[in-house]
Amino acid sequence: MTDIYSQQKRNRRITYSLMLGFFIFVVAIGLSVDVYTYGDLSAIGAGGSFRLPVATIAAFAFASINGFTSYFYGSSIVIRSLGAEELKFEDQSHKRFRNTVTEMALASGLPMPKTYVIADPAPNAFATGRDPAHSVVVVTQGLLDSMTREELQAVVAHEMGHIKTYDILTMTVVTVLVGTVSILSDWAMRTWRYGGIRPRRNIKDKGGIHPLILLFIGVFVLLSPIFSRIIAMSVSRNREYAADASAAQFTRNPLALASALKKIDAFTSPLKSARRATAHLFISDPLHRKLDDKEGFVADVFSTHPPIKERIRRLEAMGYAKAGGAG
Repeated sequence: MTDIYSQQKRNRRITYSLMLGFFIFVVAIGLSVDVYTYGDLSAIGAGGSFRLPVATIAAFAFASINGFTSYFYGSSIVIRSLGAEELKFEDQSHKRFRNTVTEMALASGLPMPKTYVIADPAPNAFATGRDPAHSVVVVTQGLLDSMTREELQAVVAHEMGHIKTYDILTMTVVTVLVGTVSILSDWAMRTWRYGGIRPRRNIKDKGGIHPLILLFIGVFVLLSPIFSRIIAMSVSRNREYAADASAAQFTRNPLALASALKKIDAFTSPLKSARRATAHLFISDPLHRKLDDKEGFVADVFSTHPPIKERIRRLEAMGYAKAGGAG
């Protein structure tokens, strides 16, 4: 496994790069709208009259607020969007879950994360937060009802692996940014469809609108949701193998996670509250898309998780190797 501290640094670097890229992208959109409205940049303020670049300023403010929100409050947004609730300790399965998280926090050397449950029969789990001190582990009621204690330990250990490497920071920020890009794209589509933004000048003046500006706007409106989802998928797929290895390390029982993944894979109904923007957070694709069962370039780009059967094969190989070594 890659050195844990190198993974942490890499994840922080990816996260900050994504936030910076999102900030530049949104401001560029605002600037494009101002140029579309007023003409080229030299026309802003021409003739002694200053025209305030409203869209650019609004985009700057929006990107700044969104970046701050995604970093500090992204986990709260994710938890609310998925309908996760606090534990009910009169429920024995919730008590067992809390005790298991405590055990795995000690085994991994991490602070105790907050714990939530989603009232859904589909077995699944995810972790979120900005760092180990502000981390959250969420499981579905279906997972609690279907797992043995060893299997539950393995699933929680997998999520603790994501927490330890700061995967949670990257994946949580990506979730909020993907959702925001989708909202912006939808707003832009509706605005231009109903004529909400019109140029305040004669398009024929000064040669009209530069074709590259129109191309940029068109790409944003039509393709940005696709690009954002590809980013979300690409930052999550290979992380699952590393988290599986961490689970095997923390529990010293890779076969328990293999068994848990088999049960998760056998349940074919999707998680009701899951959406494409949050699918990459979970231990297994909550939408049960067939692409996640495939390998190759297309699957690497467009799927959120590696094939679950390959993950099981690797875990079983670890278990058999350990048993052989012990013998």
